[in-house]
Amino acid sequence: MSDLFPKDSWYALGGSAALDAGAVSPACLFGEERVVWRGEDGASHVWHNQCIHRGMRLQYGFVDQNRLSCRYHGWRFGGDGKCAYIPAHPDMIPPDDFCVPAFPSVESDGLIWTTAGEPGDSPPDLSDFDNLTFCRSLIIDADPAGVAKALSRLESARPVSNGVTAAALSTDETLVLAVQPLNDRKCQLHILVSSTSADTPATRHKCSAWARKFRWQVENNDIPQPAPQAAGGQETTR
Repeated sequence: MSDLFPKDSWYALGGSAALDAGAVSPACLFGEERVVWRGEDGASHVWHNQCIHRGMRLQYGFVDQNRLSCRYHGWRFGGDGKCAYIPAHPDMIPPDDFCVPAFPSVESDGLIWTTAGEPGDSPPDLSDFDNLTFCRSLIIDADPAGVAKALSRLESARPVSNGVTAAALSTDETLVLAVQPLNDRKCQLHILVSSTSADTPATRHKCSAWARKFRWQVENNDIPQPAPQAAGGQETTR
């Protein structure tokens, strides 16, 4: 994976509003499967997507209050990842090492963030963007580094943090684009828009149309190239 995406950085997994209480969803980061779920108390969790009992993917499980239950044998895990109940042994207190590996889960600026390493700070601060609203996510069949390079060529593009770029959608609308590296060949792009009309159907439609066009351009290697620079940093003309 490119140095543009260190594992100790924070990466978005999706929009907070897209994960309802009691919802369970699969995710992936750097080729490693994750499961994202929300308890009835509203807290989100990001875990390794495998039950420690028989290896069943936890994405097929269900939320029972604030526990995630495996669909196979019903083992139930609390928010900290520790097994809290085994149906076949109802009187047994599960040992502390009966635990699903858990990863940080932080919700900020409309996104759910996690990491594959040990970050020393908080997720990117997007407070400079007014009226920031999550628009959509979409998968792009292209390597994350190539997508990041394409984002850097957008009009008025500027880096915000590792994997996060801001770019102009119009004169009064700014896109904030967060890349989630799925593996070496594929990524997911999470799109937020900063605008006085960010939460209107028209703005969402415009944002979604931009995203589909960008994906097509990247997947078909049709990203406009930056203008060549002459000596002294001036653009050349023909």
